[in-house]
Amino acid sequence: MMRVVVGKSAGVGVGAEELRWEDITAEELGTLASTASLLGDTQTFVLTGALSGERGDEFISLAKGLVLSPHTFIFEEEKLLKKPSDALAKAGVKAEVQEKKKAAEWKFDQFGVAAALGNRDKKKLWLGVAKSLRAGEKPEAIAGLLAWKARNMKDAALSREIVTLYHDSHRGAGDLELLLEQFVLTL
Repeated sequence: MMRVVVGKSAGVGVGAEELRWEDITAEELGTLASTASLLGDTQTFVLTGALSGERGDEFISLAKGLVLSPHTFIFEEEKLLKKPSDALAKAGVKAEVQEKKKAAEWKFDQFGVAAALGNRDKKKLWLGVAKSLRAGEKPEAIAGLLAWKARNMKDAALSREIVTLYHDSHRGAGDLELLLEQFVLTL
């Protein structure tokens, strides 16, 4: 995903207003670009898929007006082809192309948690489970990992206990996070 930022201010405000390019006409966008707010503050408008959409030429034809606007316009595109990019540059758009960063997906230390259960190291297991839960890992994923490791250890009683915890939490016997912590502390 790419972002093309057009306008005077380069800062992207938290209160950016999302515009649906399917619902807005070129005249309405031109009016937004040329109209200052009553208090003199600037606004940020976000249009997703407008430049590469069916009506991309309409938005590109407004590029000079967008450059002169006190407001910031952000065009989020999957990719920006050469033709629209050249047309924007020709219109005097000093666009900033920013690669949108993917949020780093948290992965808990599966090997550390599994090894701690295999070694029956209560402290390391509890720390690993607690850290994973604080980081936003789903308790179901942790319970599944622990049940897998117990089966791998060929400890049927331990495996049964973990699976029972999971099912009990879904039956309303308690929160799975708390049940997992209690299980770890009673090892």
